[in-house]
Amino acid sequence: MKKLIVVVNDLERSGKSSTARAISHHLTNLEVKHLLVTSDEMDMTDTFPGEFWDLEDQFETSQLIGAIDSYEAVVLDVHSGAARNWGEFCEERDLENLLAELDAEMTLVIPDTRNERCNEEICDLTEIFADQANYVIAHLPGDERFEVKWKGSLADKAIRYLGASQVDIPGISEELETALESTDVTFAEALNNPAELPRFAEVQITQWLERTSESLGAAQDYLIPDEIGSVALDF
Repeated sequence: MKKLIVVVNDLERSGKSSTARAISHHLTNLEVKHLLVTSDEMDMTDTFPGEFWDLEDQFETSQLIGAIDSYEAVVLDVHSGAARNWGEFCEERDLENLLAELDAEMTLVIPDTRNERCNEEICDLTEIFADQANYVIAHLPGDERFEVKWKGSLADKAIRYLGASQVDIPGISEELETALESTDVTFAEALNNPAELPRFAEVQITQWLERTSESLGAAQDYLIPDEIGSVALDF
């Protein structure tokens, strides 16, 4: 079964773009033919290795069908503020049944920045999408000043009820921060094509991607197309 992997969290600076790109690299490592998509036109730089979908205006169901027909997986980075647009699209187009006809299923990947507002956002998203999708909660390092307890929270209870998988995304090391300071790109932009970076930055980004890929392996069932996933587990 093919995968439509939707990275979503309406909060600004919640790690959506870096998470989507990390998933794309993970799929590449497993030789999964996939398409990386952004709904933020600002992402469409020369280095972005994917497509732009306008979820707020001109997005057509045919675009989605064409992508799923052509690829084993599609990774969609939904920009901040557009989660509800995507939810409305799913409802209006009866996406769950449409995907079933295409032998595909949707996985929502929700970055968690470990603060109260993010917990509320996760609860909101589970209400919007309910059981239309599988869920992966990607726990990112948070600001300790605002960090709240996850275990036993309403968000934790909601995603457990829905059978979510949880992964821990590694933080950015001091070495990686230093490497990025020597470039004129953001962390997410650096993930577009690490080979284009200065050597030290490339090494640090590659090491971070390797650690992240190991973490994402815990959500294999929800991220990897079934046939490919069964092969990957044999290694």
